[in-house]
Amino acid sequence: MLRLLHCLIVMGLIACAGYVYDIKYRATGEAQQAQKLRNEIRAEKDRIAAARAEWGKLASPDRIQDLAARHLKMKSIEPSRFGSIANLPMRPKAGDPIGDILQSLPPDVQVKNESPDQTPTGSVGEQ
Repeated sequence: MLRLLHCLIVMGLIACAGYVYDIKYRATGEAQQAQKLRNEIRAEKDRIAAARAEWGKLASPDRIQDLAARHLKMKSIEPSRFGSIANLPMRPKAGDPIGDILQSLPPDVQVKNESPDQTPTGSVGEQ
């Protein structure tokens, strides 16, 4: 009976060791997958940085000006083509929409408040 118990314990230990090995094997695989993804992300960030640097070079104003002068054969713009400040209309006077409404009311509807209300509110403390 004791021999059978020992055999069962040894088989249980072997099964546990196999299960632990399986967990370790899967964890190693997951770690390798995570490292592979980190490498891909780093490579993609490097490609993005290279593309931004290339875009910055291609979109530089000096380069565009040089290409325009070389390929478009445009004349330079003279400032007199735009007109002068004297030709601009005057800025309209800023209106007061509420004041305009009050002015358009008939005289009997207009309220003339000679003295402001002296009732203190909760936001103003008595002094």
